[in-house]
Amino acid sequence: MFRVRDLLAEALASVVGPRRAKQAAVLEAWPEVVGASHARHTWIAGLRGSVLVVTTDLPALSYELGLRRAALVGALNRKAGGPAIDAIEIVLCPPGGSPAGEE
Repeated sequence: MFRVRDLLAEALASVVGPRRAKQAAVLEAWPEVVGASHARHTWIAGLRGSVLVVTTDLPALSYELGLRRAALVGALNRKAGGPAIDAIEIVLCPPGGSPAGEE
């Protein structure tokens, strides 16, 4: 029996290419990889080439994610099923500012 998720992944890969499909899987996997408490304080700002841009509102979390950057890239790529991103850029959102430039 086919899973809808697998069929959608194949369809997406055929439309946008395998790397972009894997990058979409990275975005979906972020909360699971960093954990629910960290996911509440991070926002995916987008992809700049093969760099995942993440914003956070907590300085300590920004520091922690920076230290775990290589491990996070590896875990996200494993969840995506192969190379999807090469790096993560962590951006600290100023207090009272809007995450990822949202207004």
